[in-house]
Amino acid sequence: MIVALELCGLTKRFTAGAGGCLASVDVLRGVSLSVAAGESFALVGSSGAGKSTLLLCAAGLLSHDGGEMRWFGEAERAAAARRVVYHCTQGDLLHSRPGENPVLHLLDIRFGVDGGRNMATWIGRRCDAGDAVIVATRDEDLAYHLASRVVVLRSGRLYSDARPRSRVAEHARC
Repeated sequence: MIVALELCGLTKRFTAGAGGCLASVDVLRGVSLSVAAGESFALVGSSGAGKSTLLLCAAGLLSHDGGEMRWFGEAERAAAARRVVYHCTQGDLLHSRPGENPVLHLLDIRFGVDGGRNMATWIGRRCDAGDAVIVATRDEDLAYHLASRVVVLRSGRLYSDARPRSRVAEHARC
């Protein structure tokens, strides 16, 4: 099994302010997960739960503060540039870049998608081609429609969903 993305104890904190007036928030608090090539995976959470931050870190576009990340077994951030495609979508229009190696697609769904039929078809094709797909959405029903594995991201931590067909996120072995 090829592991497309492996996160071990990923942390991210944002700090704002100046001088003695600072505020900070821990956005990701020790997130660990493993997503295999050919797998579709969904993160469900409310606004501010850390979904977009997690995807941006996984895309190599945002630096994390702690923990480890590996893309297709490589820990260098340059691997993300070669093997990750970040999609910020407000609809069903998705494109993929051709390549001979599997890639990791990160779908940050900012607004509702009309049923998700086109998106589900696209995800199925990408997974059949050996790519991995991670979807971040607020819509739990949409997540179950689009992904084979669904977890909840709440206050920067992953939780298994309460639905019977969900499974606890596998923790990466570091």
